[in-house]
Amino acid sequence: MIGRGGGEGGRLSGTISAMRFAILALALTACAGLPNGEAPALLAEAKAFYAKDDLNDAKRYAEAVTKRHPESDEAEEAMFLTAECRRRLKQGTRAFDTYRKFVDKYPNSRFSVGIAQGEYELGMNYLKGEMSGFLFFGADRGYGTRILDHMQIHFRNYSLADDALVSVADYYIEDQDYEGATDALRRLLAEYPRSEHMLWARFQFARTLWLQNQGPLYDERLLIQSRRGFEDYVGTARLLGEAERQQAQIETAEQMVGRINERLAEKEYLIGRFYERTDAPRSALYYYRHCVRTYPETEFAEASRKRAGELEPETAAPASAPEAPTGG
Repeated sequence: MIGRGGGEGGRLSGTISAMRFAILALALTACAGLPNGEAPALLAEAKAFYAKDDLNDAKRYAEAVTKRHPESDEAEEAMFLTAECRRRLKQGTRAFDTYRKFVDKYPNSRFSVGIAQGEYELGMNYLKGEMSGFLFFGADRGYGTRILDHMQIHFRNYSLADDALVSVADYYIEDQDYEGATDALRRLLAEYPRSEHMLWARFQFARTLWLQNQGPLYDERLLIQSRRGFEDYVGTARLLGEAERQQAQIETAEQMVGRINERLAEKEYLIGRFYERTDAPRSALYYYRHCVRTYPETEFAEASRKRAGELEPETAAPASAPEAPTGG
C-alpha cells in the first residue's frame, strides 16, 4: 500500500511539473520575437514608431511592455497603444479584444476617451463594410453593433455614445431586425433625452413597433405603444417649434395613427361579429359600442354603429363586457 501510494504521489508531482513547464513555455512563446528592455524604454520606442506611422513596430514594442512588464506603470499606456495599432492595421477582432481587456483592467483610465473613440471608429468601420475577417460580409457588419454596444455601455457620457446607438438602430432597420432596432431606440430615448437625434429616434421607435406587427396575427399592446409613439413624436416636434421643419414626418405620423386606429377598430368590429354569429347579441353590442366610442373616425366605427342599431331592439338589458375570444 505504501509503495502504491508513493507511486501515485510521484505521478501527481510529475503532472504538476509538466503543467508548470507548459505555462512557462506559453509565456516564453508569447514573448518570443518581442524586444527586450525595461518598460520605460520599450514604451518610448513604441511611441516613437507610432508617431512615424510605423504601426507594426509600434505594436511590437507596446506588446513587449504588456507581456514582459504587465504590472508596470507603463503597461496601461502600452495596452492602449497596442489596441490603437491593431485598429489602424485593420486587425478588427484583435483590436476589439484588446479594447475589452483594457476596459476590464483599467475601468477609470486616463485613456478612456481614446478607448471610446477607438471603439466608435472600429464599430463604424465594420458597419460601413470597411472591415472584414473570418466571418461572412453581413456577419462582419453585424460585428460592428457588438463593438458600438460595448462602447455605449461602458462610456455612456462620451460625446458620441448616442451616435453609436443611432448607428446600431440604423443597421437593424436596414437588416429588417425591427425588434433589435426598437431596443436600441428605446435605450437612446431613455439615456439621451436631450440628444440631437431625439426627434428622429421618437419617429423611428414608433415605426419599428409598427413594423413588428404586420400580418393577421399581431400584438395589440405593441400597436398601442406604436400609436402613442407617433403621437409623442408629433407633440414633441410641435412643442420644440420644429413643426415646419418636420412637416412631412408629422403628416406621416398622423397617417400612421389613423392606420393603427383602423386596425384596432377592425379587431373590435370582428369580435362583435363573432359574438353575433355565436348567438351572443349583448356581447356583440358591447364591442360595437366600444368600437364607436374608442375609434369614432374609422370606417369600422360606422359599420359597428350600423350593427349596434340593428341589435339594440333585441337586447333589453345593457350590453355587458364579455371575455374577448383568444387569437389575433
